[in-house]
Amino acid sequence: AKQILKVPRRVLMPLILVFCIVGTFAINNSVFGVGVMLAAGVIAWLLEENGFPIAPAILGVVLGGMLEENFITSMIKADGNLIEFVSRPIAAVLAAVTVLVWSAPFVLRRIRRHAAEMG
Repeated sequence: AKQILKVPRRVLMPLILVFCIVGTFAINNSVFGVGVMLAAGVIAWLLEENGFPIAPAILGVVLGGMLEENFITSMIKADGNLIEFVSRPIAAVLAAVTVLVWSAPFVLRRIRRHAAEMG
């Protein structure tokens, strides 16, 4: 793995592109898949050039379908009741921690503003 970093980028990047094209074509034997892969690559490059993080977008694309499918399965098992997701103690604690982590920046910002106004 250390030796791969010594290969110049002008050599390494075209090789990676060739492997991506061959791999994409090998999955479905379709040029359309290669086009989709190249379009996604261009979009990712544009996002990267404009300072947007790529990793969350990739995670969303990869995990989004599985998340949706499993959420629908869970909702069917729970008869559409969202409370079932937090009916167990561990799930309730994890949900509470999640809400705290998400809300902490907003609460801390309000506290800092209030402290700055007071003095």
